[in-house]
Amino acid sequence: MFIVRSKLLTISLLITAGNSFSLNTDWWKHTIIYQIYVQSFKDSNGDGMGDIKGITNKLDHFVDLGVETLYLTPFFLSPMIDAGYDVSNFTEIDPLFGTMEDFNELMSEMKRRGLKLMTDLVINHSSDEHPWFGKSVDRIYPYTNFYVWLDPKGYDSKGQPIPPNNWLSLFDDCAWEWNEKRGQFYLHQFAIKQPDFNLRDAELKKEIKKIMKFWLDLGVAGFRLDATRHYIEDIYFRDEPFVDPHKTKTTIYNDLKHPYTADLWETYEFIHELRDFMDQYTMRKGQQLERILAPEAYTNLNHTMAYYGTDDYGITHFPFNFKFATLYDFANATIYNDRILEWLKNMPKDATPNWVTENHDDLRIGSRLCEEYMDIVTITIMTLPGIACVYYGQEIGMTNGYVRPDQRKDPNHDATPKARSRDGERLPMQWDDTMNSGFTSKYKPWLPVHPNYWQVNVEKQKSQQVSRYNIFKALSQIRKRKTMKIGHFESYVVSDWVYAFTRSYRRHETYITVLNLGSEIELINLHDVISNLPSTLQVVTASVNAGYVKGDQIQSIPKFPSIFSMRPLSAIVLTSRVHSKP
Repeated sequence: MFIVRSKLLTISLLITAGNSFSLNTDWWKHTIIYQIYVQSFKDSNGDGMGDIKGITNKLDHFVDLGVETLYLTPFFLSPMIDAGYDVSNFTEIDPLFGTMEDFNELMSEMKRRGLKLMTDLVINHSSDEHPWFGKSVDRIYPYTNFYVWLDPKGYDSKGQPIPPNNWLSLFDDCAWEWNEKRGQFYLHQFAIKQPDFNLRDAELKKEIKKIMKFWLDLGVAGFRLDATRHYIEDIYFRDEPFVDPHKTKTTIYNDLKHPYTADLWETYEFIHELRDFMDQYTMRKGQQLERILAPEAYTNLNHTMAYYGTDDYGITHFPFNFKFATLYDFANATIYNDRILEWLKNMPKDATPNWVTENHDDLRIGSRLCEEYMDIVTITIMTLPGIACVYYGQEIGMTNGYVRPDQRKDPNHDATPKARSRDGERLPMQWDDTMNSGFTSKYKPWLPVHPNYWQVNVEKQKSQQVSRYNIFKALSQIRKRKTMKIGHFESYVVSDWVYAFTRSYRRHETYITVLNLGSEIELINLHDVISNLPSTLQVVTASVNAGYVKGDQIQSIPKFPSIFSMRPLSAIVLTSRVHSKP
């Protein structure tokens, strides 16, 4: 049995001028982070593409939903080869998404509603259309070494330059591209038009900190660091070893091990510099809120946990946890419990856990498992300790939709009908049952709306007593309770397919989350497994298929005819605080 105790901290810092101020370091530790894929959230001007003003127009949605923190995918100037992750100006807004005036209005309206904003910080690479790249090609100081440049290994029989080594990009091609003008290869671990920065360069580091300061000055509360494990590469540019030692040639990224292009310790040292810059910024400016860094790194557990750093060597505030975003198989109670405890047990002491369920790179829960699993996972992450990270549309149970090959926008596929495209999880937000689900007034949006929008949408679910939207609201409300913020966590494998965990705090109500992960009805005796439970518990909320509603009472000890049963693939949240039944 594992118990997590977290603390509420408000620390006082002394700034150089001699004035002290109170810094809120707690706001992010229990927040809901709601990821908005900007292109797909809300179109305000009828061009078929989501934009910043569209987000501003929908801010009351988050107030009603109980969300506190928004995270926006890139909206910076970009040729849009890779959905905005190919940035050509880090401090300018792409006209597709609006203007700086629109952004300032968004910040003002968010502040008025008590909302906070995180943005992407895409600094592994830029677009090859960024002015820095052109100047680096021309060897103009200080941009000469802003990118990773290397001489050819030699020349083939036709006089063509040979790449420096066998490194491959994540898009399954050579990671080196020849630039005739400079007479060298540049590295690109992603698309050819995304040259990798040389993050060892001191002048480049100064420019990155200027970019951070620019957005911090505008009120941004934190940054999601994109693709961090690829930040820094082996200084000797050694060939990477093959997974199969008998192979000698490949163009497939996963055919190679990546000790020289991923997870180098210098990456953590570089991010520590950024963290130190953020902390110093907060102190100098006398800010009320701690500004946060959160890296995106699909890597092993040890490398992921290293992003937390230590008390003496802060790296990031938390690394995104993809344990649920990469759940592709139905799990029994033991496996489900292990998935949760693996993170909690390996965190540094007093670190903050977080739970990501969906994002713009992975299939939505209902599409990789089944629709019933959507409620199970959402209820899980909303009642676990720490930060709940959700993806737009998760509050109504959006699923992946079919995007024809001729409609695709994702560059990370080979344009064949069977290729895995990420467009399916990036479809427009489903607001209502009008044309294009209220996302845009344009006849054809940038990606097609899911065909189930007439039934699965915000407006319809708001009016339904039992709906995913109203379940989400109920969960966000109980997250504000003291028990849910700082209470102990204990987990229980009730049976092969029934899993439960409690959140408890002295002299406060206890919350019990119970999941039937199996395919059969289960009769459940909680009292034999969880000590000190009252005989009667009350339902706070439950999955749409559970057959229970708020206020229902169940008996923790089975006693005919009041036997606590759960339908297959259902979830329920109970409380020890029992009121008279409505």
